[in-house]
Parts: sequence; structure tokens; C-alpha cells
Amino acid sequence: MALSPPEGPSQQSAQQRDLPATYRNPWSTLGDNLWAVVADTRLRVQEVVRRNGQGSLWRPSWWPADLAPLFWPLLLALGLTLVVLLGLQGASALRRLTPPVSPPIRSAAIEAGPAEAPEADEPPPAPLAFEPPLMPEAPPAPSPDGVGELAEEPPDLPLAEVPAEPQPPDPLDALVQRSDADGLLLQAVASADQRTLVLQVAPAFAALSVPAQQRYAEQWQLWAADLGYDHLELRDSRSGLLARDALVGAGMIVLNESSSP
Repeated sequence: MALSPPEGPSQQSAQQRDLPATYRNPWSTLGDNLWAVVADTRLRVQEVVRRNGQGSLWRPSWWPADLAPLFWPLLLALGLTLVVLLGLQGASALRRLTPPVSPPIRSAAIEAGPAEAPEADEPPPAPLAFEPPLMPEAPPAPSPDGVGELAEEPPDLPLAEVPAEPQPPDPLDALVQRSDADGLLLQAVASADQRTLVLQVAPAFAALSVPAQQRYAEQWQLWAADLGYDHLELRDSRSGLLARDALVGAGMIVLNESSSP
């Protein structure tokens, strides 16, 4: 019986590649990568410091070769100094632009209390002059009839009445009383949200034909829109819904027996 040749390392690695890869937590992989980045950064910093000490980093041709290790440290220090100075200047400019908040000024009169009015120098009382005694007035002469005439008091004149300003008419009452409504409107009431207008129609509206009802409903919808209402409902005296505006599109929907639920 022939035996199969032993599997070599290449065949074993080929079989392992056909198997699914081992699962590794991405967070642990991320941690390993971060540590690798930190180690690589440390090595690069050490390399830069070593090359700067050796003077192999780039520098201007006019810079002395003996002072090569000082070029980049001085350049970094100068850059940091410029950044700090610019930050301080920006902060001072911002403080100058911001108006200072002044404390509330209390009135000097409130702090000092009510000021006392200066006393005016009263002049000394003048000496009393001699006044002649007042003589009593003579009573009015009696009339021939023996009855004294009494002074007639002027009659009380009526005060001029200020005319009251005319109140503007109610737009809803004016809508009901319009002549082109043909007496089919009895009452107009706005809803609580002031967006829907409810018109109570007369019983004669139900006796009209469907095209006539549609024509009146669309005309009244235009009136309601002119008054600023978004929706219109037509109801009878029993609060039954007869027509309403279309929820989709425009126009009015007249609810007759065939369309009512």
C-alpha cells in the first residue's frame, strides 16, 4: 500500500490560510497601535535630538558650523515667544472692545433722603391799617304787591353731549347680512383657535340642488378666507355638518345623503 508523502511547511501554511482568521478585539488592536505610535514617536524624537547634536540637520549656509546644535532650539523658542505675544495682544484688544459693566448708579436724592425745603424768610407782619366799619346793606325795596323781588337764577343749561365714536361693525355680522347671501346665513361663529369659521345656514339651504349648494359653499369659503380664516364649516340649526373645506386640495365638500357616512 502506497503511503502519501508527508506534508511540508508550505502545505501546512497553505492550509492555515484557508482557515478563517482568528478574531481579535479591535479595542485591543487600537491599544497596541497607540503604544506603537508612542514608541515610534519617541524614537524619532531621539533621532532628531541626536542629529541636532551632531549638526546634521538642515540649517542656513550663513549659520556658523560650530553653533549648528543651537539653530533649531533658538528657532523654536522664537516661535513660541511670538505665539505668546500675539495671544496677549489679542486678549488686550478684546478687553478694550468689550464695554465695561458699570455698577448701577443710585440716586443721590435716595441716598441722602428727602431734602428739606429751605425755609423762606417770612416778612414781618405789616401793621394793621384803620378800616372804617362796614355798614349793613339796605334791604331791597318792597314791590307794590308787598312781595320782595327775588333774583332770578339763570336756568341750568344742558351740558353739550359728546357724540360717541361710532363702533366698527362686526365683520361676522356683516358677513351674515350680506345681500348676496340670499338670506341663507343665520349666524357666523369663530372657533376657539380663531382658524375655523362655522356658518349656520337656513333650512332653505338643504332644499337647494347639489350644484347650487356647491356654488354657495365655495363663495362663502372665499368670504371666510378674506376675513383670515383657514377653514370653513356649514352647519344647520341642529349643529349637523352640511359642508366643510377639503383637507387635500382646494374647494368645499358638500355632504349629502350619498356622501355622508
